Amino acid sequence: MNTNLPLIAARRAACVAALLCACVTASMAAPAAPDVPASTNGDIALANLDGLIEQAAGEPGAIDFLLLRGQFLADHEVLDQVATLTEPHGDSAAQLLRRAHARAAAHRFYEAGLDLDAARRAGAPADAVDAQRASLQVALGQAQEALPGLRARAARRPGFASDCALALAEAAVGHIEQADALYDAALHDLDTTSPFPAAAVWFARGLMWSEQAGDPRRGAAMYAQALRAVPSYVPARLHLAELEAARGDTDDALAHLERIVAISHDPESLALLGTLHLRAGEAARGTHEIAQARTRFEDLLQRHPLAFADHAAEFYLGAGADPERALYWARINLLARETRRAYTLAIRAAQAARRLDEARDLQARRDARFDPRAA
Repeated sequence: MNTNLPLIAARRAACVAALLCACVTASMAAPAAPDVPASTNGDIALANLDGLIEQAAGEPGAIDFLLLRGQFLADHEVLDQVATLTEPHGDSAAQLLRRAHARAAAHRFYEAGLDLDAARRAGAPADAVDAQRASLQVALGQAQEALPGLRARAARRPGFASDCALALAEAAVGHIEQADALYDAALHDLDTTSPFPAAAVWFARGLMWSEQAGDPRRGAAMYAQALRAVPSYVPARLHLAELEAARGDTDDALAHLERIVAISHDPESLALLGTLHLRAGEAARGTHEIAQARTRFEDLLQRHPLAFADHAAEFYLGAGADPERALYWARINLLARETRRAYTLAIRAAQAARRLDEARDLQARRDARFDPRAA
């Protein structure tokens, strides 16, 4: 991989959120037109999703639709809308479960865990609490602890949701083949005209193969499958563009990124677009795009610091060219979740900022927490 490209951020928590939202829609009436095959109606489904959001405006049911839009279109503004719907005090089991879901989507994992504790005390169904807690554990790097419960749930209640949840955890501990088989089973278990669940599974598989298994060719093929289901799936298109740029297919990467910035304010996509334009000799254009990405990141960090701490650290290590700022946000990210990836990001940031003693201390802490021989 070309190491001059902006480094790919860790997105496992986003993957958990996307699959969680997709699981919800799998049990709903599909927003896509019923006479259009699910494999070709992804953008129609997104347009209809906006209609459902408008119909449910201000209601609790809007939360899942909003988060689904946020995951597929990188519409980060939905986090503000969801917070408005969930942050007012509510002590019913259903309210607490919804707020836990919303806070987890914003990477407020500790608060989400407290909500789940309160939901259990308020009488929430144990299965509902356990399912959300398992997704939290995976996002926090505690997949090994979550596995026994997830395996038992998959055996007890096999199906799309349990297979996806177990696949995420198996992948997180390095069981790539087992996870891929579970994803395949989940796709075969789908019984919906909505394209969202299948697209989320293909995206999760692409992320797993490209970033965890080190097989970018296979990952790219799976991102392409996700885009066949939902052509406007912004994270899948961004990841595919990153892989294309890394292997030198600049024209294809630029085409994907131009399509993204036409529909989304995603700062990661804009930063990569600016980097590629700089390399193509378009200095003014590339510099402007990177400056726009910086402004967008700073705005998001003001409102949702934990949700964007890791992405901001990656940006400032790369196109943003500010190692001290990168280290600040890498530290924040590590405080929120002590995963291997969070430690690795903090180590890289400390090294870039010439904080070599801090980098060595972080590496010692990471190796004490995780097997240093493992990937």
